[in-house]
Amino acid sequence: MNNNTENTKKGRSINNNNIKNTKKEAQSLNSTNPISVHALTILIILFFSIIPHSALKIPPPLPILPLPSASQLQWQLSSMALFLHFGPNTFTDSEWGTGHANPSVFNPTRLNASQWAHLAKEAGFSRVILTAKHHDGFCLWPSEYTDYSVKTSPWRDGKGDVVAELAMAATEAGISMGLYLSPWDRHENCYGKTVEYNEFYMAQMRELLTRYGDIKEVWLDGAKGEGEKDMEYYFDAWFSLIRQLQPGAVIFSDAGPDTRWIGDEAGVAGSTCWSLFNCSNAAIGGTDPKYSQGGDPHGHDWVPAECDVSIRPGWFWHASEVPKSALKLLDIYYKSAGRNCLLLLNVPPNSSGLISAEDIQVLQEFKELRRSIFSNNLAKTALLNVSSIRGGNDNSQFSPYNVLEEGIYTYWAPEEDKSDWILFLDLQESVSFNVLQVQEPIHMGQRIIEFHLEIQNGGGWKKVISGTTVGYKRLLQFPTVKSQYLKFVIDKSRADPLISYLGIHMDHFSILSHASNTTSQAYVNGSQVLRQVPFNHSQTTAAQYM
Repeated sequence: MNNNTENTKKGRSINNNNIKNTKKEAQSLNSTNPISVHALTILIILFFSIIPHSALKIPPPLPILPLPSASQLQWQLSSMALFLHFGPNTFTDSEWGTGHANPSVFNPTRLNASQWAHLAKEAGFSRVILTAKHHDGFCLWPSEYTDYSVKTSPWRDGKGDVVAELAMAATEAGISMGLYLSPWDRHENCYGKTVEYNEFYMAQMRELLTRYGDIKEVWLDGAKGEGEKDMEYYFDAWFSLIRQLQPGAVIFSDAGPDTRWIGDEAGVAGSTCWSLFNCSNAAIGGTDPKYSQGGDPHGHDWVPAECDVSIRPGWFWHASEVPKSALKLLDIYYKSAGRNCLLLLNVPPNSSGLISAEDIQVLQEFKELRRSIFSNNLAKTALLNVSSIRGGNDNSQFSPYNVLEEGIYTYWAPEEDKSDWILFLDLQESVSFNVLQVQEPIHMGQRIIEFHLEIQNGGGWKKVISGTTVGYKRLLQFPTVKSQYLKFVIDKSRADPLISYLGIHMDHFSILSHASNTTSQAYVNGSQVLRQVPFNHSQTTAAQYM
């Protein structure tokens, strides 16, 4: 025991001596080498100071209000949707049904919604919208609140459901679906009785929004014939119900709240077209068409416009009518999707329940026209220079070369508080073109008020075209020019402008009038024959989809 005690004491003595020696060494270091600690501090500071600034990202500029919601943004990115007007009117050769047609007239013996959905997909449309109920009150689904529907028709022995078939077909085709439920109902007896009809309408809306999966757009309007019953619609209650049941859906009407009618049924937007709007200045069924066409640069709401137009003279199919030409559709495309709007093209199924062969042919030609013109950006290999870059010229985050990449989420941003906003393009060779495409990153707000394009002509610059507003997409046409050097100039903007895409293209099909250099007037030569697109007419047969 004594030996253990002595060893323990010796161990403690050794440890104590080590501690004392360590303290002495530390004291000696602090007293004799004070520069070493100071030098270490300087080295640390120098180490962090030489980290290159490029390693730190520059924050994006502040968005400018108002901004689109997630569902509005998804809607705008789709560019085009297909409208499907179908119902008893298809069989009675009428446009506005009286509501008294016998349900037995509805019997599309070859109906196949897969044809509709796949046609839309193949032609470049990302959404289909069906008239689930038009003004005649006939329901294309077996509603539990009326007998005036498919359940009292001979089609599918009264067990059919057009809405269900289209919902399934749209899902299989990989496109989204929207529904039109007409507020005006010429069949329902309670129409005109405010509370009773609003209850009825909301009950039918609930059926449509709870039975058929995701609905991405709910379409309604204030259409009503003269001399019809007075009726107060509880729009706010309707909108709240839609938000509750389908929060991802956009709501269309004359006055929003999510997307607005352009103000005509020709598919033509104003040459100036803002997504900004004041819903308080609009009323469903009573909005000034001029206000709808142009929007409002001082608007507090984001309500982009939708341009509806039919491929035929009527909205429903009529045997005596023929479709518009593909060239006419291209002209409409420039004036709708090319003016910051969504093009909603109506292609009505015929009385057999299929899209007609002649309509399919036109849609295929329309697709080929767009592909021929827009699939190749003639500026894709251009050398770019700009007036300034946010964060400095070496900042690739907001580089001008972002404008040559498709999509809105990368963009050129100039330095803040600059008066010049110019993008120079060297195409590296002389190129002929007659279409300008410009896009803004609309998730950052709509900004550009005025802009123009110049080309180098001889020793100086010549203005080719001027425009107002860009938004999601702006397409401008002009007589063909040829140059190697271009200058895109933003003349006026609500905030520092941002450009997500810039393209120049050659349209060999449209014919332009020689208007002033501040506008772009295009018309279609009706006698011009479009090169036929290879097309197998057997694709139109119902057998393909059976």
